[in-house]
Amino acid sequence: MNILFLMKNYDVGGVEIVTNALGTEFVKRGHRVYIASFMKPSPIMLERTFSSIRYYQLNGYNSSKTNVNLLYNIILSQNIDVVINQWGLPFIPIEVLKKVRKRGKLKIISVHHNDPSTNGKLKRIEELLANERRGVNRFVLKSKWMLFRIITGLSMRYVYANSDYYILLSSSFIGKFKQFVGVNKSNKLLVQTNPVTIDVSDFDFNVGRKQKEIIYVGRIDHNQKRVCRVVETWALLEKKSPNWKLTIVGDGTEKVELQKLAHNLGIERISFEGFQEPKCYYERASILILTSEYEGFGLVIVEAMSFGVVPVVYGSYSAVYDIISDGSDGLILPYDRNGFKAEAMAEKLLALMGDDDYRISIAQKAVEKSKKYSIRSIVDSWENLFSKL
Repeated sequence: MNILFLMKNYDVGGVEIVTNALGTEFVKRGHRVYIASFMKPSPIMLERTFSSIRYYQLNGYNSSKTNVNLLYNIILSQNIDVVINQWGLPFIPIEVLKKVRKRGKLKIISVHHNDPSTNGKLKRIEELLANERRGVNRFVLKSKWMLFRIITGLSMRYVYANSDYYILLSSSFIGKFKQFVGVNKSNKLLVQTNPVTIDVSDFDFNVGRKQKEIIYVGRIDHNQKRVCRVVETWALLEKKSPNWKLTIVGDGTEKVELQKLAHNLGIERISFEGFQEPKCYYERASILILTSEYEGFGLVIVEAMSFGVVPVVYGSYSAVYDIISDGSDGLILPYDRNGFKAEAMAEKLLALMGDDDYRISIAQKAVEKSKKYSIRSIVDSWENLFSKL
């Protein structure tokens, strides 16, 4: 089968990493794989793309006639059977695909890589509302929130209507999608999780290799990831746990502010590593902490679990309960509508940090659970879907 992944960006991010991992496995199984993005790609991402996958760049993020022609020519010249639209929320990719499909037969699968009931714009307004007391300003913010919600719902509904299948990352998202988008039938909705994208075939869980290290892996931003919560939690733990350290692996717009926060809190045993290949950190670390305000799947969770790193996660999104059995193969701090409580997260971590047997037991179960998300298992599911098209 000839498969084209359509991307908004092809930068260093979770969606792009998943795309490359899936594409690589598809090629190994005899499929031909192509990637096209509207925006200019990241050189780093191009370097990491499997050599047998061909990349194309479109002409900016728009639904112009130029982009329609460019995409049509790719699909025609490479005899594409199915397009996997990796941006299941913005309407521009599906608008271009809709125009292309008018010229010939084409199967379209759209994927929504986040919780369908929220997004960055809505979360920004909600944060402003939480800190606003003046009635007029609250009314304006609530009106903006409702407007963005309506626009988002209509955009997702449009993508759903013009796709052959629409994929969500968790079965818990189906009800949210139907309510948010306003569709009664869900015959085109499917659930497909993301795979572990790092090769773990040569990893053997060895307690002796594990260090007393907590890691955060991912983008450093405030709106979604809220890495400030990780630092605030560690500030409560550092003096109580003199043999432990915190490592931040990742980069982003809030990195400088986060470093300032760590300095102001008097934290000493913290390391900001920047963007790095995370495998060596997973191999040596004992605990992963994730305090996002919202997520779709949380790829770093299953990646960490596959290396015996115990995930301790803020339960701000329903899919995390699909991945982690609380107290068995990881720990979940329940979501608090009144706001994240660093003290409660610190208590969860202390229970692990202070009991080696407890931590090792959970780590071993995490390794077993992660096998459910192996690249082979996930691509098997994708090939079953292709057979239905």
